[in-house]
Amino acid sequence: MVIRHISVALAVVGLVLPACGCAPSIVSPDAGVYSGGRLYAESSQDMTSVYAATLKALDELELNVTEQAKDAFYARVVAKGADGKRITINIKPKEGDGATLTIKVGTFGEKRRSSIIYEHIKMNLTSSGK
Repeated sequence: MVIRHISVALAVVGLVLPACGCAPSIVSPDAGVYSGGRLYAESSQDMTSVYAATLKALDELELNVTEQAKDAFYARVVAKGADGKRITINIKPKEGDGATLTIKVGTFGEKRRSSIIYEHIKMNLTSSGK
């Protein structure tokens, strides 16, 4: 009986613990890490540059932008793939220089597609000469 209670408790912890995580620490600028269904990244470029590079990347990848909004504090771009998956990219300025961004594809996340989108954003930031 005790073993059964322990097994149930471990199962509950195993299901709940992954949902309680915070954004992972990113070691260096212009790097990204995938965790919890999202790709988290930082850029040394300002938020406006990252926003423009994001829109260009989505266009290059033939993803249909359905929402876009930006102000001095936050930017958000939502797109849809041909398969109907929703792609959400949130961009925030960092204190000082740079910006942080998160990329989520679909309901549960998709690492490969998130990484491809992020690589295109980085290429656009590099090619913009900033």
